[in-house]
Amino acid sequence: MWKLVIADDEPRIRRGLKQVLPWEEMGIEVVGEAEDGLEALELAKSTRPDIIFVDINMPFMDGLAFVEQLQLEYKCLVIVITGHDEFSYAQKALKLKVFDYILKPVIKSQLQELIERAIIELEDNKLQEGFRTYANNQLQNNSILIRDSFLRRWIAGLLDQDEISRNIEYLQLSISAATRQAVFKVIQGTNVGTVKKEWSKELLEFAAKNIVEDILGKKAPHIVFHDEKGHIVVFSPINNESEWLQHCMAIQTKFGEILARMVIYMDRAMGEHYYDADKIYNELVSGINIKGSLSPVVLLAKKIVEQSYSMPNLTLQEIADQVRVSPTYLSKLLKKEVGSSFIDYLTEVRINQAVLLMNDPSFKVYEIAEKVGYNSQHYFSNAFKKITGVSPITYRKGGRT
Repeated sequence: MWKLVIADDEPRIRRGLKQVLPWEEMGIEVVGEAEDGLEALELAKSTRPDIIFVDINMPFMDGLAFVEQLQLEYKCLVIVITGHDEFSYAQKALKLKVFDYILKPVIKSQLQELIERAIIELEDNKLQEGFRTYANNQLQNNSILIRDSFLRRWIAGLLDQDEISRNIEYLQLSISAATRQAVFKVIQGTNVGTVKKEWSKELLEFAAKNIVEDILGKKAPHIVFHDEKGHIVVFSPINNESEWLQHCMAIQTKFGEILARMVIYMDRAMGEHYYDADKIYNELVSGINIKGSLSPVVLLAKKIVEQSYSMPNLTLQEIADQVRVSPTYLSKLLKKEVGSSFIDYLTEVRINQAVLLMNDPSFKVYEIAEKVGYNSQHYFSNAFKKITGVSPITYRKGGRT
């Protein structure tokens, strides 16, 4: 229903206007009354009416001042109520672009005709707004299609540097040397969790892209699109490694919860030669293909390790139980496909995480050790030196190999 506010300092006039027409039958609800201009202004802000009746002469703020102030705050149809001796004021009101005016005493037939015209105006405005919204949505959708077409041609190596620069500027894309490029791939053969879910290729790709956009959308501006092979390609402004890893872990978790599938990814900073996105893309896809060649059991075991490395007592038995194979079989698979024992792989994951935390001076070394799953700083230091070649203290001082 359309909403109506009545503003007049005479209670008799307000009552008459409320009763003169069958408002509800006309699709109009009287949402409030005001007896002065200030009260009418506050009422308009709170109720957001479609139509306002306003008297010319009201205390505190007259009708004309009210209209001027209202137009600064809120748009609606204003109908001025005026007496014969106030006709010059009514003419001024029309210059303020009010919808119309009506003379006192109000004649029912004239008011009804005026309201019918107001409803036509409101419906026409609503229709035009709908068309504008539709046009804007279409324009936005078309701009995304144009953007994605350019990006696919770029990563396919079909554009020269001048074309790339022109399109980045024309499409106003936030891509620079600081941008991170990433490629995500859903592993079709995996089924995470106890409930099996079947997805068509198209629906899985659509849902996967939505999940990535949802997680990364909280940190704008991201560019997310599909390549020709069904991968999800991302251009991200996040250059903090720890923050990026948190987002990727959230994406992996959400894939398991919603799609019951695993997702693998590769990423790297684009650097000053960012216009070579096609070369970076090919490197990332090659890395994805290597990762994707691992068996589902190993992929799942690696995922569990990467999400549970902070647990001090994480064991091969626990991982094997979760992937539903024997510890001996899992150990052989890891050695064969990853080239590492379970302990060596767990140590590598922990120390890689520790290196990221080393860049944050707010963490002490013993705190970093605890965060990556070591109860003893001594054992942590030995493991850190084994992987990086230097002790944590030396690494933090800049003595890196």
